[in-house]
Amino acid sequence: MKNFCYNPFTGLDISTSGDLKPCCKFLNDQIPKFNIKQGIGNYRNSKWLKKLHSEFRNNQRPKGCAKCWREEDSGLLSKRQMDTSRFEEKFKKMDLDRVGFTNVAVAFGNICNLACRICGPKDSSRWVAEIKKHDKKDNPIHQWFKDPDILEDLYQSTKNAVHFDVPGGEPILLEIEEHFDFLKKFGDRSGEISLHYVTNATNFPKKSFINIWKKFKSVDIQMSIDGTEKRYEYNRWPAKWNRVYNNMLKYRKLSRENNNIKLSISHTVSAFTILYVDDFVKWCIVNGFPKPWLGPLYTPAHYRPGIFPKPIKNRIIEKLASSRYNDVKSLIPYVEQDDEEYYPLFQMMVKKLDKDRKQNFSKTFEGLV
Repeated sequence: MKNFCYNPFTGLDISTSGDLKPCCKFLNDQIPKFNIKQGIGNYRNSKWLKKLHSEFRNNQRPKGCAKCWREEDSGLLSKRQMDTSRFEEKFKKMDLDRVGFTNVAVAFGNICNLACRICGPKDSSRWVAEIKKHDKKDNPIHQWFKDPDILEDLYQSTKNAVHFDVPGGEPILLEIEEHFDFLKKFGDRSGEISLHYVTNATNFPKKSFINIWKKFKSVDIQMSIDGTEKRYEYNRWPAKWNRVYNNMLKYRKLSRENNNIKLSISHTVSAFTILYVDDFVKWCIVNGFPKPWLGPLYTPAHYRPGIFPKPIKNRIIEKLASSRYNDVKSLIPYVEQDDEEYYPLFQMMVKKLDKDRKQNFSKTFEGLV
């Protein structure tokens, strides 16, 4: 079936706060509230999930999967397509109604050392600290993974896993050791399981963590890098580019010395990066890093790549159209989209954070002014 997706059957996405859904792309406003603290079985056996299964078996396009449909209609590879291509041979051998969750994304809380422009308190404890300077409202630091009963429920629900995604917060921070303790539970099955990490590359794992990784089938370390030098430091505050670049070199060396450890790069396509996407792709290739995966930003809406007024939009489109890379050219529809209503909010947020962080948007992104 053309529109079929395995993720609602085999996938489980656990957010920083412990909320559950089929995958990271699924829209939050299209799913009832399920949380790991209520038990994973509460989600697995829900009428809502069974209805979603039925929609896919009938070759429908559920509204909650709008991000994938939009990417596919724009000519970009969606998560649905990438997961199907990578795991379909395994999926075909499974009883989808009985196998449990085999492809799992687990964000071990929102503990993070950065307060990136495009992020917020939901995914970053550093953002929580920043907001508390001005607003005392409750933005909790999520540490659901500290509860051993919850971790045991997670293990029992995923013991047939073939793949884990570990996003953030920032999973490589040394004080978050619970996810490595969780990985040890798989013992002899480790060699059947692949891992995928998303890291801001401000930290490098200690040797004991690397030794755990070596037992797994494969480990993809995906560095999330939004630009280089001054533009990187603006986007990924308060990271320092020199430290990040040095860690990128160390990760590259690690991948070259271990056959099961691979390296990849993700690049968020936002209002801050859209004009410079082609430059960043070239930088990665010239500097011996993998060609980056380009992920268009959907929320917050005021940071979408299509928020600019027409003169700036035209400048961006002209540069994208001149790229030699088809995936860069495929971003043009995201710029053409009518999101200009969000431009005043974008300007207000830029001005506010520039003042708080002693940064300067106009000097850092001259082409976007």
